[in-house]
Amino acid sequence: MSSDVAAENRIRDWLFGQALPLWAEAGIDSQGRFHETLDFDARPVTGLARRTRVQARQVYVFAEASALGWTEGEAVARAGLDALIRDNRREDGLWARATDDAGAILDPTPDLYDTAFVLFALAAAHRVLKDARARALALETLAAVEARMADPVHGGWQEALPPVLPRRQNPHMHMLEAMLAWRATAPDPAFDAAARSVLDLFQRRFFDREHLMLGEFYERDWSVRPGSEGQCVEPGHHMEWVWLLGEAERLGLPDQGAAARALYAGALTCGVRADGLAVREISRIGQVRDGGVRLWAQTELLRALRLRGDRDRAARLIDRLFETHLATETPGLWFDAFDAAGRPRDAVVPASTFYHLMTAFSALLREPA
Repeated sequence: MSSDVAAENRIRDWLFGQALPLWAEAGIDSQGRFHETLDFDARPVTGLARRTRVQARQVYVFAEASALGWTEGEAVARAGLDALIRDNRREDGLWARATDDAGAILDPTPDLYDTAFVLFALAAAHRVLKDARARALALETLAAVEARMADPVHGGWQEALPPVLPRRQNPHMHMLEAMLAWRATAPDPAFDAAARSVLDLFQRRFFDREHLMLGEFYERDWSVRPGSEGQCVEPGHHMEWVWLLGEAERLGLPDQGAAARALYAGALTCGVRADGLAVREISRIGQVRDGGVRLWAQTELLRALRLRGDRDRAARLIDRLFETHLATETPGLWFDAFDAAGRPRDAVVPASTFYHLMTAFSALLREPA
């Protein structure tokens, strides 16, 4: 058996045999809404704010599971989508940031990061669930974002309403991800215009041409944030952009291949440890600032490695993930973070990480044989 086939079988067993059944049982309440976290005995932790981003991410996870053949995922995704629309949508077409365990709004703030994941979940609902509401809701949401959150002077959208600092590349990256998902499944000029605006910001502001790095934090005019924040670079986001820029090109948007190659090389050279795991943070000049690891960054590294054809390194990374982040006593859970010395940092298991696992594993499982 080849290493690729062995890795695929290991991922299938974990995803469909362990993780999805566990989270479909323990990770959902009686109303079909998703818990924020489980403990390491797979019991839900209640009393936490339930972020809209997590509800939306889990809708995507179970919709994509259904698309991959795990038929039980469809009902879970439908129930979660119904709850998301019922509980989290505001009258102005934007979405509240968080609700409580009963679905009542705790934080009505419109947040760009959360909104990006709502748009991403709606794309999955349209593509997989054939939900008749999804496309109209996505267009209405994007119109509300453009009307109320756009920055016509400096570009992009505000982080939240009212506007806050620092401005970040991360929510804009996920807006691009959502727009690409819509372009792939149900194109519209509004989705294309939003995608192109993020790609323009990437070229003008996010991509540091001097150091060939991706910045994280900015001032109101997209100048680099002073001090430590302005120096922050996350290798995981490098790899996430590598994937998205490749997807944008595949879908007919402007070629950003040179920048993608630079981000890939920079992250591998400066941001990956000797054991093959991506560190949490480096500086713009490539110095390690935090040598700990997060699971989401490893999934983005895995997806980029496979995209770039580095299958041997990808196979080693999969083995490493099962030795570390996925080596929980209760199968189907994960350790989200380890410090630089290899000590686990988590008291609970965050549901939010499942989205990263699914995007990476789905990309791998969908590869041609």
